[in-house]
Amino acid sequence: MILRKTSLDPLELAVEETLFHLGNGYLGIRGNFEEGYPDIVPTIRGSYINGFHDTVQVHYEEKLYGFPEVAQRMVNLPDAQTLKLRINGEVFSMFEGEVLEYERYLDTELGHSVRQIRWKSPQGKVSKIIFLRMVSFLRKELFFTICEVIPEEGGLVEMESGINCAVTNYTNPSDPRVASTPIKHIWYDNAELLHDGGLVRCHTGSSGLHLAICQRHVHSPVGKVRSKQTENGFVTKTKVELPPGGVARLEKYTVFADSRRVADPGLEVLLAIEPCLQAGSEDLLHEQAGYLKNFWKASRVQIEGSEEANEGMAFNLFGLLQSAGRDAISNVAAKGLSGEGYEGHYFWDTEVYIFPFFLYTQPNMARRLLDYRYGILDGARQHAHNMGHNKGALYPWRTITGSECSTYFPAGSAQYHITGDVANACMQYYIMTGDLPYMAEKGAEILLETARLWLDAGHYDRQGRFCIDSVTGPDEYTCIVNNNYYTNIVAAHNLRNAVEIYDALKEKEWHLPVADRIDFEEDELAEFTRAAEAIHLPYDEKLGIHCQDDSFLDKPMWDFEKTSKSKYPLLLHYHPLYLYRHQVCKQADTVLAHMLYGEDVEKEIVRRSFEYYEKITTHDSSLSKCVFSIMAARLGMKEKAFHYYHSTLRTDLDNTHGNTMQGIHTANMGGAYLALVLGFAGMRVQDDHLRFDFTLPDDWQGFQFNLWFKGSLLRITAEHKDAHIQLVMGSAVSVQVEGKVYSIDGIHSFQGVVK
Repeated sequence: MILRKTSLDPLELAVEETLFHLGNGYLGIRGNFEEGYPDIVPTIRGSYINGFHDTVQVHYEEKLYGFPEVAQRMVNLPDAQTLKLRINGEVFSMFEGEVLEYERYLDTELGHSVRQIRWKSPQGKVSKIIFLRMVSFLRKELFFTICEVIPEEGGLVEMESGINCAVTNYTNPSDPRVASTPIKHIWYDNAELLHDGGLVRCHTGSSGLHLAICQRHVHSPVGKVRSKQTENGFVTKTKVELPPGGVARLEKYTVFADSRRVADPGLEVLLAIEPCLQAGSEDLLHEQAGYLKNFWKASRVQIEGSEEANEGMAFNLFGLLQSAGRDAISNVAAKGLSGEGYEGHYFWDTEVYIFPFFLYTQPNMARRLLDYRYGILDGARQHAHNMGHNKGALYPWRTITGSECSTYFPAGSAQYHITGDVANACMQYYIMTGDLPYMAEKGAEILLETARLWLDAGHYDRQGRFCIDSVTGPDEYTCIVNNNYYTNIVAAHNLRNAVEIYDALKEKEWHLPVADRIDFEEDELAEFTRAAEAIHLPYDEKLGIHCQDDSFLDKPMWDFEKTSKSKYPLLLHYHPLYLYRHQVCKQADTVLAHMLYGEDVEKEIVRRSFEYYEKITTHDSSLSKCVFSIMAARLGMKEKAFHYYHSTLRTDLDNTHGNTMQGIHTANMGGAYLALVLGFAGMRVQDDHLRFDFTLPDDWQGFQFNLWFKGSLLRITAEHKDAHIQLVMGSAVSVQVEGKVYSIDGIHSFQGVVK
């Protein structure tokens, strides 16, 4: 897929910086113009390392017990993007002179972006300028740029590159989705000059983390090159005289290293940059394309009959690949590595919306995402203690290193369901891979400690029901409630799954090391089972639907007819308490519960619940419409499913939420994938086999995707009326279609099963 822009709109450039960002799970670079912009152009110039953060003291006018005292914030790194050009004495800017031709594109097959301009200077001289940039998937530290300048009449070309540590983070005091307080996070230590570039060392102001960046340049023709230190870094300048049609080419190699991963970042960047220089630009571009060829082989989703849908899907899946941490130190931030929305924090988004994509297509990457949650398990135990619990692990609502960063507990720390979401991801990994050794090593510990949390958080009421009070479900317009349906059903599954995994380990006699690590007694299993069986799942007999919580249906409905479109999202225009007093949902809550855990719920109850909550859901969260698309497809509402899907698919490409400038919506990207696989393909796991219920939107001719299950790779194809399932690699797999189970050991066609 190629995302292409051929026009220049200064008011859209901040959004394009997000769309054209490049990342590799460790390093992210926003798609800023190398030469910069005039001051009047809105921009967020940014580069980020996943999990590299500073800490900020949290101030409360009325601080109560257990409130977080310190928050973490992803840091905007020193600017290593800038490359200024002077052609025959005139400074190149796309906002001066005349742009005769312009094209910018992102190639998701080759893994780089290109910007090419034919520019007429204020004095009337024409030059062609090309920028190619790449963040390497195979060399995680590397950001690589090629610049070519071709003055049609020849002449003097001057290039100035370097690293500038005088940077700040983006802030907006009127938007709760980004940081509100301007704080300097990066402090310059020193620069060391090299003959073709330099090395910069710096540190964060409060977290005590260190960063080193090395940048070196290869010029052709060589010309006159010199580097010098500046107040906040260094610059490297070159001059070259060209004949008419001559080309001045600069290859710029920049590598980053941080103290969360290595002991000596300065030494690391010096060691890391040499192999990059030796490989050279051609090999670097070739290996990037090879990596992506393998990625797309397993991960591509092909939609027949809609190039718009293919473009949206490819962009979303490439965005997920660019965002996902692979080192157990990092995870997937709400905005990936494309911007500073939500301050680089990790939420439940990963486990519910993003993790499944990697589980189904790149299981090894999925395991690394679980490694991160295991790595912060001690932090979850401490958070549980801070929240008053004697046992168990309570994962923080938003975090980087494991401590709670949410300062508004009603819509933050009260969302206990994140604990069950993490546990469910562990269980889904086991179900899809059969990797019991991983459960013995890490997964079972997560499942048992999170299960313990529910016993301590809940209680039995006078009717013998197990209840969980004073929590918030996924719907952040309804906070601090008793027996949120989603939270309770997540807890029930967490409790049952802990028992199942412990029993599976016991059969192999692998359970004792796990029990010893956490002082686990087997009689706790009976308590898990008892609580799960007694869990209170609110249900309204009159409406025949599951209640979002004990009191939700008693509240007055929100007056949607009198709410103008300018008042959305509601959280920016109404006090939280006003929202909490009404039946209004920010996003899917009970409907999400039915999507994830609805196999045992009568279909008509699910249908009635869907129709009821649909009327009062604003979808102010980008996590919502994909869920409604999935459930509409499962319920046979084909047209409605496609409507929700189309909105989900192009959230960032069309900037439908109006905040793409702050970064991509990673959970929505994962949701777009799930809407096809779990919705239109109807994929679910049932009794140790895969089940499919196919629905094909009328606007499509078909779709195809690959799926790993228990070490075997399947190719799933749906077209008008018929479906095909092929074993691409591995052993035979059992699948269920229209109630009948088949063993797939080659390719099997199913006639007339696509609705």
